Amino acid sequence: MSSDDESNKDEITWSRVGWTSSEEEASQYFLVFITLLGIQLVLSKYLHMTPRLNAILPESGVAIIVGVIAGALVRLFVPISFNDDGNSSNTSSPFEGLLTFSATIFFLALLPPIVFNAGYTLRRELFFRYIQPILLLSCVGTVLSTLVIGTILYFAGKYGFTGGFTPLISELLTFGALISTTDTVSILAVLEQKRVDPHLFYLIFGESALNDAVGLVMFNAFSKHVGVEEPNNVLAIVVIALNIAFDVVTVFIGSLVLGVSCGLGSGLLLKLVDMRHVHLLELALYILIMYFPFFVAEELKLSGIVAIFFSGIAAKQYAMPNLSAKTENDANSLFRCTAFIAETVIFIEMGLSTFGFTNLDRIHYKFILWALFATLVGRAFAIYPVAFMFNRLYKRVRRLLFQDISSTINSTHHDKPYVPDLKITWPNCHMLWLAGLRGAVAYALSKNFPDNLGNREQFVATTIFIVLVTLFLFGGLTEPALRALKVSMYVDEDEYMKNHGKWNTKGWFYNFEKQYIDPCVLINYPATIEKATSFEVEEGVFHELRDSHEERLEVQSIEMTELGHLGIVKRMEIEKQIEFSQTVKESWRQRHSIYDYGLSIN
Repeated sequence: MSSDDESNKDEITWSRVGWTSSEEEASQYFLVFITLLGIQLVLSKYLHMTPRLNAILPESGVAIIVGVIAGALVRLFVPISFNDDGNSSNTSSPFEGLLTFSATIFFLALLPPIVFNAGYTLRRELFFRYIQPILLLSCVGTVLSTLVIGTILYFAGKYGFTGGFTPLISELLTFGALISTTDTVSILAVLEQKRVDPHLFYLIFGESALNDAVGLVMFNAFSKHVGVEEPNNVLAIVVIALNIAFDVVTVFIGSLVLGVSCGLGSGLLLKLVDMRHVHLLELALYILIMYFPFFVAEELKLSGIVAIFFSGIAAKQYAMPNLSAKTENDANSLFRCTAFIAETVIFIEMGLSTFGFTNLDRIHYKFILWALFATLVGRAFAIYPVAFMFNRLYKRVRRLLFQDISSTINSTHHDKPYVPDLKITWPNCHMLWLAGLRGAVAYALSKNFPDNLGNREQFVATTIFIVLVTLFLFGGLTEPALRALKVSMYVDEDEYMKNHGKWNTKGWFYNFEKQYIDPCVLINYPATIEKATSFEVEEGVFHELRDSHEERLEVQSIEMTELGHLGIVKRMEIEKQIEFSQTVKESWRQRHSIYDYGLSIN
């Protein structure tokens, strides 16, 4: 192959991922982007030092502002020309690549750690305590939101309210699915800081996490029909609707089973191949779970994002107890840090993309305003009718639920049986509606919007506008809304647990899990699971942990040979055992705090 052919091949390769025409310019691109990321992290530090500003400006907003400023500078001072297809024709500068990031990078590199961490940091007891309203809000609510948004925009276009932009109903439903996904990280950070009632927190957290999974599956199902000839009779429409419903259900269930299987498989692997003696290898193997289920699902034509979410839940339950204490803590921090950086990168690029549109004449601002209106109305339909329906049904089944749970409550820990109040109050409904911010997932999906009819740029612009409005407006209103709605804040943890107790959710799955799953995948069962689920850990547990750690101070060939200081390292580890014990003890207590919602990056 000639040198010219190799040069052309490199140019095609880099242009496909949306960067620049050479490896050198790609390196320059990364240098610029990492610099922007560093600036954002420093500014976020000062944001946290200014409580008044932090109350109205979310951290993701800072990332967007950094991106907007950088994008404006690029557009003002760097000459960029674009072809008719929207790709850059001037490859003399890496700056232009900042405005046209690839959707492939979003899905393959950035979204998996975000979604995995959402599942991994779920507190299982509180999540499943409120699983019924969470499932209704995330599943039924997302479907209602998608249909309402698509219907409003369809009739708005039909009657000429959208400025002459009249996309097909398949495009509008696809857009409705992607814009129904929510990103509540900014609001959850405020709720955690204010220590609100865990009932409200986990309604928002759980609904947002499952909402993304349902929205992604629906987006993929609807996008298959974009550009396909639309039916002209009722029977064909019904058949297509049933096919879409079948795809959504089968893909969701298949992805769920795959994700749980990967989580169980990782636990079984760590049991069969005990790697607690080699911390570096153990950590390296364990973090593969953050990506492996995603690519398996993609190969099987399932939803990688749904699979990675449920693999996070399963890995936390069945694989994490098989880790050494140090690897457990390191992996927990690594997952959170990776998800935080990935989401920050997406918000920075979102800001950059505000100046990346190639043809402003194709942006229909009336459609954007109608889309914002439809999104707010769709969010209301996703919350209020579902909450009303659940509250009505819950009144009828509460007595039966009380009898079922009271028979399993441990009377030695409770003066009276405790049944959690699952009713969704109107203040909670208002906060759920306000928490419907759009963010990283919606933007990433818009970048992957099917462009069969040439409307992707319009939907990307619409998504960015909605994200910016909901993020800055609703994110800034979170704290005032908490006060106006008189939501319980600064709840004392000890008092909360004393009044509400620990709801015992033992049932058929609990018995099946303890009888068949845990003995199969957990090392030293039942001692391991007892330590992992204990709410109060005795001092002796940490002495035992410390002693077992001392016994494992063997030569770790891979890590220690590289250092070349075997004796020094071993002596330092022995001298720090007391400190190690106290560190693990504090981390264990923090992890089992009811307010550890998994948002801290420290």
